[in-house]
Amino acid sequence: MSAVHSVQFYDTHQALIDRLCGVVSSALLVGNSVLVVATKDHRELLTKSLQRLEVNVRSYAREDRFTMCDAEDMLAKFMVKDMPDPSLFLLTVGQLLTDVRKAARSKDMGLTVFGEMVAVLWDKGNKAGALALESLWNDLLNEKAFHLHCAYPRSLFSQDEPGMLNVCESHTHVAGLMTPSAVQ
Repeated sequence: MSAVHSVQFYDTHQALIDRLCGVVSSALLVGNSVLVVATKDHRELLTKSLQRLEVNVRSYAREDRFTMCDAEDMLAKFMVKDMPDPSLFLLTVGQLLTDVRKAARSKDMGLTVFGEMVAVLWDKGNKAGALALESLWNDLLNEKAFHLHCAYPRSLFSQDEPGMLNVCESHTHVAGLMTPSAVQ
């Protein structure tokens, strides 16, 4: 499995959930384990949407192949003075990835992760912390190849084209990018 670090810029919660349903359901179908670190609202919307698609979320959770965590709770485990602590990040997130990956059924023990912690930080105005966290994720991706999907509300960048470009540079794949002429 190769490392993929994708980002999605979205206008509506439903646009995020629609794409996330595709990412999660396809990962589960091929035998990967899935970790979702998101806000409460997005976890609930995702679960309901997956159930409407007849993805048996409870069954995958019982197999430890579908795990969800709260973004704020996870941030509290490794953020120190508004910046992610690399050692604490490895102890918490790194260990969680290892544990979740163990349940994968695919031949390469694949892992797919959706992380919303960076968007939470950006939304709070902590752009430096968000970019530092993106960097830590990239370090982890280089060590343990998996698919990491991030998402940011496009509204966070309506007056911040340089910020959007910084976020894009941290990722291997970009979806929903607005063109410079669309930035107002």
